[in-house]
Amino acid sequence: MLKSYLIRNATLLDEGHKHHSQQVDILITDGKIAEIGKEIKADAQLIEGEKLYVSRGWTDLRCHLSDPGHEQKDTLQTLLDTAAAGGFTSVVTLPNSEPAITDKSAVNYLKNSSANHLVDVLPAGMLSASSHAENLAELFDMYQTGAVAFTNGDGGLSNGLLKKALLYTKPFGARVITHPSDKSLEQGGSVNESENTIHTGLKTSPSLAEYVSVSEQIEIAKYCDAHLHLSALSCKESVALVRQAKKEGVKITCDVAISNLCFSDKEVLSFDENFKLYPPLRTEEDRNALVEGVNDGTIDAVSSNHAPQNIEQKQMEFDYADCGSLTLQQLFAWYVEYLAKDISVERFMQTLTQGPAHVLGLDYGSLQVGDIAHLTVVDQGAKWDFDATTNASLSKNTHTWNTKLSGRVKAVFHRKKVNLY
Repeated sequence: MLKSYLIRNATLLDEGHKHHSQQVDILITDGKIAEIGKEIKADAQLIEGEKLYVSRGWTDLRCHLSDPGHEQKDTLQTLLDTAAAGGFTSVVTLPNSEPAITDKSAVNYLKNSSANHLVDVLPAGMLSASSHAENLAELFDMYQTGAVAFTNGDGGLSNGLLKKALLYTKPFGARVITHPSDKSLEQGGSVNESENTIHTGLKTSPSLAEYVSVSEQIEIAKYCDAHLHLSALSCKESVALVRQAKKEGVKITCDVAISNLCFSDKEVLSFDENFKLYPPLRTEEDRNALVEGVNDGTIDAVSSNHAPQNIEQKQMEFDYADCGSLTLQQLFAWYVEYLAKDISVERFMQTLTQGPAHVLGLDYGSLQVGDIAHLTVVDQGAKWDFDATTNASLSKNTHTWNTKLSGRVKAVFHRKKVNLY
C-alpha cells in the first residue's frame, strides 16, 4: 500500500500557481502530489496545524561547513538534519572547511556523503587555490563535478582575483559569490562601530569596510558584464548601492543574513557572545534599511549564515570568542517573532525559494499535481521549545537556547522522502 499524507487547510504560497494565496488541502501519495483542492477525503496521515503555509522547498545560500575538519561542531549529517528541521531542502555550503573545497575530489566527497539525505548539498568551491593566493582553484573541474558557485567565504578576496574569476566563469555560467569587506578597514573588529558600542571597550569594525568593498565589486561586475552575488550585506549604504546598480542593469544579486535582519548592535551591550557575528550586527537604521531592501526586492534572498561553534569557543571574553550562531533550525521562528509585522509571509517565502533559485540560476521546480513533492510546510501558530530534545545540531551557540519559540516547520518533502516534526 502506498504511503499518503494529507496537508489540511494550508495556505499555498507559490506565485503564478492557480491556488496561490488560497487555503487548500494537498494530498501526497508515493512522494508525488496527487491532488490539490478543498476538503479532500483520503486514507492518509494528516498534517494539520493552527496556521499552516506550504511553499516549494527552501534553499539556504550561506551555511558554514564544519565537515571535514571540525566534526565536533557538526558533521555533514547533523548539518543536513538541522537544515531539514529548519524547513530547507537544499543548502549552499561554504568551502572553508579543513581541508577547504578546492578541487573536484572535495566536491565529490560532499555530494557522495549526502546522496541519501532528504536535503541536497549545493557545494560552493573555493575561488582561490589557498586562502590568500592570487591564482584560481580548479573552478571548471569543480563546476562539472557539482559545485554551484565559487567563493572565498569570509576570507579576503582581492579585486584582481575577483575580476579574474568573473571573466573565467562567465562562459560556463558559474556563480561567483563574495562577502564584501575591506579587511584593512575592519582591523579585526568584533562589533559594529557606532554610538551604541563605542563605550563598550570592544574592538569595532565600521560599516565603511563593507560598503567601500560593495562599491568596488559592483564596478568590477559592471566592467566584466558578469553576474556577481554579494552575500550577507549588513548596512544601509550597501543596500542603496545594490538598488542603484540593479536600476542601471548591472548583473548583481544579494542576500542578507537572518540575524542582521532581526537584530541591531544594541544586542551586544549584553556581552552575550552569541551576538558576536560576522558580519557584525549594525544599527537599527541599518536593520530597517535591510528590511526595506527585502520588501522592495533589492535583496533577493535571506540566508541563515548558520555557524555552529563549540562551547569552548563561545564562552569566553567577547573579543576572543569565535563568531557565529545557530540559525538554520530557528530561522522561521525568528521570522515569526521579529519580522512578521514588517515583512509579509509571502515575501519571506520568496526569499527562501524563488530568490535563491534566481541567484544560482537553478530551476526551483513547481507544485503541480503529478510533480514529485518538493515542499516545506510550516505552522506560524505552533509553539515549541528549542532545547537539547529538539536541537538537531551538535552545537548550541544561540541566544534562543532553552527558550519557547513560535512558528515551526511541520513537514519537509523532497526526493520522495519526508520528515515530520
